[in-house]
Amino acid sequence: MDHIVYLDKAAGALEAMRQGKKTMVGRAFNGRRSPYGKVKVGDMLYFTENDGRQIIYGRGRVTEVYDSPKLGHEESVEILERYRRSLWLSERQFLKMAGRRYLVLVWVDRFEEVPPFRFTRRDFHTLDDWIPVGDVNLARKEGPVPTPR
Repeated sequence: MDHIVYLDKAAGALEAMRQGKKTMVGRAFNGRRSPYGKVKVGDMLYFTENDGRQIIYGRGRVTEVYDSPKLGHEESVEILERYRRSLWLSERQFLKMAGRRYLVLVWVDRFEEVPPFRFTRRDFHTLDDWIPVGDVNLARKEGPVPTPR
């Protein structure tokens, strides 16, 4: 299963992933939402930034997944604090995620550059920042990749 995963541009998450400083991705919710229960070891994550350009820059294979049970505030904070460096969480991100009832933590085996390509969300009917696509080629959008702004 392939997934398109948005990384926080302001926090420099894509660059941190390229440099091997960010080795995990995570999501936090008060209810069980995607990707809870949908990510499995061996899945491939394709990375983009939350800048509206919809360009895939790289990928990495999932080596471990933690879908938390319902957590209390302190448990959630403790877990995020434990993995904060690997998740490459800015203070803003940490505060946004801390205390949420459900965490999805995903370990990623080394980031690999791919020739950048555009994608479309059109057929996936989701506004989330994590899109399970089955096969990433189903989301591929034809046409040239715009040059960086």
